[in-house]
This record gives sequence, C-alpha cells and structure tokens, in this order.
Amino acid sequence: MEAAPESQLPVPRPASVRLYAALSVTLALAAGLGLRLWMLKQFFGVDGDPLVYGGLAKNLLLSGRYALTAPSGEIYSTLIRLPGYPLFLALCFRLFGMENYVAAAWVQIALDLAGCLLLADFAGRIVPVLARQIAPVSLRSGIALRFRSVLCSREAFHPKSEFRSGSEFRSGSAPGSRSALGSGSEFRSSSTLRRGTAFQRGAAHSTLWLAVLCPFTAIYAAQPLTESLTLFVLALALWSAARFSERPGWGHALWFTFAVTYAALLRPDGALIGVVLAPALVMSLRRAEGKPETAEKLGHKENLPVLKGRGFSRAASEPIMDAALAPVGMHIVENKFPRGLKPRSFQTAGHSTARKAPRLVRMALVCTLLALAPFAAWSWRNWQVFHVFQPLAPRLANDPGEETHPGWESWVKSWCLDFASTYEVYWPVPGSPLDLTKLPSRAFDSPAQLAETAALAADYNSQGQSLAPAIDARFGRLAEERNAAHPLRSALWLPLGRMGDMWLRPRVENLPIDLDWWVYEHHDTETLFSWAYAGLNALYLLLGLAGLCLRPRFWGPMLAYFLLRSALLMTVEAPETRYTIECFPMLFALGGVALHGVFRRCTTLGEKRRTAAP
Repeated sequence: MEAAPESQLPVPRPASVRLYAALSVTLALAAGLGLRLWMLKQFFGVDGDPLVYGGLAKNLLLSGRYALTAPSGEIYSTLIRLPGYPLFLALCFRLFGMENYVAAAWVQIALDLAGCLLLADFAGRIVPVLARQIAPVSLRSGIALRFRSVLCSREAFHPKSEFRSGSEFRSGSAPGSRSALGSGSEFRSSSTLRRGTAFQRGAAHSTLWLAVLCPFTAIYAAQPLTESLTLFVLALALWSAARFSERPGWGHALWFTFAVTYAALLRPDGALIGVVLAPALVMSLRRAEGKPETAEKLGHKENLPVLKGRGFSRAASEPIMDAALAPVGMHIVENKFPRGLKPRSFQTAGHSTARKAPRLVRMALVCTLLALAPFAAWSWRNWQVFHVFQPLAPRLANDPGEETHPGWESWVKSWCLDFASTYEVYWPVPGSPLDLTKLPSRAFDSPAQLAETAALAADYNSQGQSLAPAIDARFGRLAEERNAAHPLRSALWLPLGRMGDMWLRPRVENLPIDLDWWVYEHHDTETLFSWAYAGLNALYLLLGLAGLCLRPRFWGPMLAYFLLRSALLMTVEAPETRYTIECFPMLFALGGVALHGVFRRCTTLGEKRRTAAP
C-alpha cells in the first residue's frame, strides 16, 4: 500500500509556519537595525582608541607603514596595537573615503546582525532534543529497523527529509497515522518530530531576538572599536565549529580557522575562543572514531541492512529514513534484498570518519599553519623593526624603550575595585593631577599610609604630573607594604571583586551617565535607568546559566571560555565592563536554549493535562 505523500514522516512544515518563521526573522532584524541606527545617531564618537586605530590605518594606506603620527607630524613605527582592526579600517577607508569612520560603523552594524543570525543557527544546532525510541518500521522489502534511545541532532528533523514511495508501516495504514505507528517502544507519531523541530526553531528564534535587542552589544556596533568585530568572529567561530562537528569539511574548517585567527588579531585575549573550541572539535572526531565497533555489533544483532553516511539513497524506489537515522549519521546503501537473504551489517559515521582520518590530519595541519602565519609575519616585523620578539601586543600597550610605571600599576592594583576608580584615577595618570579626594577609603590601611599617599600625590603634582622613576619606586614600596599586610586581600578578594564588577556592573560606560549612578539624590532618572540596565544584564547572565544547566552541545567549551576569561580578568588592575562583552555571544545562544527548555516544559505539561482530562 502506497503512503499518501502528505502523511509521510517527518511532516512538512506548513506554509503558515514558514511564513511565521520568516516574519519573526524579518521583524527581529528590523528591530536590531533600528536599535543600532538609533545608537549610531545618538552615541557615535571618534576619540581615544578609535583615533589610534584610525591613525594606523591611515598611515598603512598613505605610507605603507604600520605607524602612528606624532603631534609634530613625525611618523614613527609602533606595536602597541595588533593589526586586525587597523586593517579593517584601512579597507573601509579605501572603499568609502579616508577617515570615514561612519562608513566603518555601518559595516560593523551589518556584520553584527549577520553574527546574530549565525548565533541563532548555532543555538538551533546545539539544543538538546530527545527522540523517543524508534522501533520496527516495516519497509517494502520486509526489513525491520530498530534503533533505541537515539539522541537526535538538528538534521533529524530537516524539512527536506521525507519518505519516498514504497514505505509502509506494518499495519498497512499511512505512516503518519497513530494506527500505523503502534504503541510502547514503537515509532511515535509525527508529532514527536514536529515538536522537536518546533523546539529547535524556538531556540533559534529566541537566540536571534536576545541578540538583536541586546543594547550592550548593539552600542559597540555603532562605535569604531574592536568589540563589534570581535563579537562577529566569535559568532562565526561557534557556528563553524558546530557545523564542522556535524560534517567535517574544508569549508567549515577554513571558516573556523579564519574566525579564531582574526579574533586573536583583533585582541590578544581573542585567542581564548580557539583554545576552548579546537580541543572540543578534536574530541568530537575521536568519539566518532570510537563508535564503529559497538554499532557494528548492534547491526549484526538486529539484522539490519548496510548503512552509511548521512541520509538514505535518494532513488525514487528506495525508502528514506533521514529523520530517524541522521542523529547517528547513517543511511541505507543496499536495502533491496531477495526474500530469505540475510542483509549485511551496517556502518556508522565512525567508519567514515576513520577512513577520513588522514584527510582530517591534513586538514588540521593546514588550518594550524594558516592560523599561525599572520602571527609569524607580525613577529618577524616586530623583530625587524624593534629587535624584540612580540607575537601579540604588549600588555601595557607600550613600545620597546618606552617608560613603564610598575610601581604605580602595583599600587593601583592594591586597592582598585571598580570602573569609577579606573576612570577617575588610573586613566588620567600620568598627565593629569592626582586628586586625593577621588581615592576610596580602602586605598589607605592606616593614617600613616594616608599621609604617605598624600605626600606622594603632592610630589607628583608638583613635578609636572609625571611619574618619575623615583616617584614610581615610592608607589611600588607602598604597594609592597599593603600587599604584605593583607596578602589574601591582594591575591584573592580584590581580584574577585574586580571580576564581579566587570560581570555585574550596569553597562552604561558608553552612555552619558555619571559614574556615581547609584546616588539617587544626584540624578534620580540616571539611577533608575542604571538599575534597569543592571537588571537586564543579570537577566542575560541568568538565562545563560540556565542554558548551561541544560547541557546542550558545546556546553563544556562555553563553560571553559567563561572560566578562563574570568581567570584572565582577575589579573587586570583596572576593571572595565567591556572586558566581559565577549562572553555575550555564548550567553545569547545559551539563553535561547534556556527559553527553549521552558517552552518544551510548558508544552509537555500542557499535553499531560490534555491527556489526563476525561
């Protein structure tokens, strides 16, 4: 009996569902574009770091040198910034006009929205969807297939996968009907597949809306800074890693290599994404190689036909079981057997991966060389120009031979806890007065320390606001005294406090809001707005934590990224909330997974109530 096309599994998505999905994506992108254009109009500015990056890009185009221009007009080589963002600005200046920072912001807005789409697709691929037990499905040839406890990936519910002509269920009914599917451990009705598809689409759409409407990341798309491009390449790295783990190939491998390499060329800490994702991809391939023996034994036991790769043969006369077999990466190679002839065993994706091992080794070698090549060229340039080995950028953003202030850095690190101190004390010195009233009470452990600090500030201000070596050494001795008196505070409590400030502080650093935002009497509106921003930030963090608890694919690397980045930030003496903005692409994806879990739970409870109703 031929199954009616409209009854075959999985049930195709109705036109209304496709229209709803397209409408949701369109509205999300329109809302995200509107938010970023409004921020571009309200908060766009070119000062500080953008001028440094722009100067490097301009000199690259005009003189062919990676250099800055002194106030006197003299051009001097530098290595204080990695070349990733200056190269981007140089490309924008070449295409849209010299020093056209607005055009660069427009390009960043487009890339930011593209990154939101990549994150949505990534969330749809990592969301956990558990398929029910798949039991005997009788095909025309009389072969019984039985697979139990299959953890379905996104491909299990691909809308293009469908049964072709020739497949029947043993009851003789249409495959989509309940009478055809039986009960118990037998294949469930098509509603299971429909729910899985809806859940994955729900996770993707939730992630998209979380990403496009987040004001913390949107404002960086409207400013010529490295953060926006960093967020895009992080999204590209996550997406390409998920695609590569599903189907290893040169395309996804090269995209992943480009993403992690350019992330490190934008900021030195961008290399963390490669550190956590590359081992995860290697482990996924090793796990795939370890599956064949178990799967082969199961195949002999269940008397299954030969299976291979992802999806069945697409001949019109052969049944297709993509929806059931894609999770384990199998398809029928020979499914027409004479009666009484035993079919051969089957193979899983592990066999295919094992056969492709030399190709994967070559792929890993080529990608590693491609990733290291830019840093080798950068290191060679720094050696030729400065005679120093510097594969990244100096931690204190200083050129070789420039004066540093380790004593001042150590003293600030012995008491600095929040962004207000960074802005009012750390950034202005040297070059501006050191105002003792701006220092918090924790900067002094005793009246004697207060007097010594006041004397240091007076000497600094009287000597041209310059950190001379003698003054810097005095700050260093004061820092050593404080650290020796309270070692646990210096080694643990203050670093934890700075890290907490970077994670939890309202992200209003790019908005015209006073640093003392919590003082309601001074500015009630700004205080309320800042608390709302703090609540929104906490919501994103809680959604990300809830998504981690659901343990989707890549939850381990994402957790490792959070921990490694937090550990790195504990070494920073002057906290800034933008240092944690790189974690938000993962928070968006995990938040989408968490919202998907809530939706699935509500759907399950609703079905149970309807089933229990008389």
